[in-house]
Amino acid sequence: MRPHVSVIVPARNEAAHIQSCLRSVLAQETAGGLEVVVADGSSTDGTGDLARLAGARVIENPEGTTPAALNRALAAALGEIVVRFDAHAEMPPGYIAACVRALREEAGAVNVGGWREVRGEGPWGRATCVALASRFGVGNRTIWRRPAEATSRIDVDTVPLGCWPATALRDAGGWREDFVRNQDFELNHRLRRRGGRIVFDPAIWSIYHPRESPRALATQYWQYGLFKARMLTEDPRSLRSRQLAPVALVAAVALAAAPGPQARPSRMLVLAYAGLLAGIAKQGRAGWRTAAVLATMHGTWAAGLLCGLASHARRAK
Repeated sequence: MRPHVSVIVPARNEAAHIQSCLRSVLAQETAGGLEVVVADGSSTDGTGDLARLAGARVIENPEGTTPAALNRALAAALGEIVVRFDAHAEMPPGYIAACVRALREEAGAVNVGGWREVRGEGPWGRATCVALASRFGVGNRTIWRRPAEATSRIDVDTVPLGCWPATALRDAGGWREDFVRNQDFELNHRLRRRGGRIVFDPAIWSIYHPRESPRALATQYWQYGLFKARMLTEDPRSLRSRQLAPVALVAAVALAAAPGPQARPSRMLVLAYAGLLAGIAKQGRAGWRTAAVLATMHGTWAAGLLCGLASHARRAK
């Protein structure tokens, strides 16, 4: 019997998280049944074996990238509805039921998703929790905060993870494999241009385990910025005003270090930014690390974006 829902999970060296992730997925109560397809990117820590033991169907992803894993899992999926999930995450009870309900009730919806509760394990992970939920973080903080009880479903540009009718996802061509990062935003952008609705539902939420080291966080946000640049070169209208703030900060730092009349006001701006971070760190529960995490997010995302745009400009010449 074909399952009604297929949950697809890209994974590579996720031995620390894969079993708790899959236990949370397989515990879901779903009318019509569900399957879990894990696309393993040649893990060296036994992720694939652990996933099989947990009850998932494991396929190989020799390319090793997230979009390639998603496309391979999509090709293998048997369900009418496809739910993307990450090995770094866990589903609370009722997650899939909420996704299926939103798809059924929202006319024209081709993807639905919700918000994420961030749970850090170490001091840097806890600082990342505070930074993501802050209005001064990078990205849409609506995703990283529990919505107010009166919040209703709304149309949005993108949602984390996602749940699609399998036919709509396949008709759109799945994920673009040249977007190693930001592949969800790019896919949702295409779906909206095809006339579909992307719907945020506060009843849909999941648990996210963030990176636990500054180096891993810096790499993550550098790549986010780099692939945002690729998105902008293809469609400048995808830029949001909030995304200009980190770029302005990097420009201020550069101008503050250079001689000229712009140095003094730029230094004042940088000092104000440092004071803002210090205030956020003082008020938060994670201490000084929150300031370091925010600076890392802002600086590496903006640097990746600017490097990506510069690289595109060179190629265009």
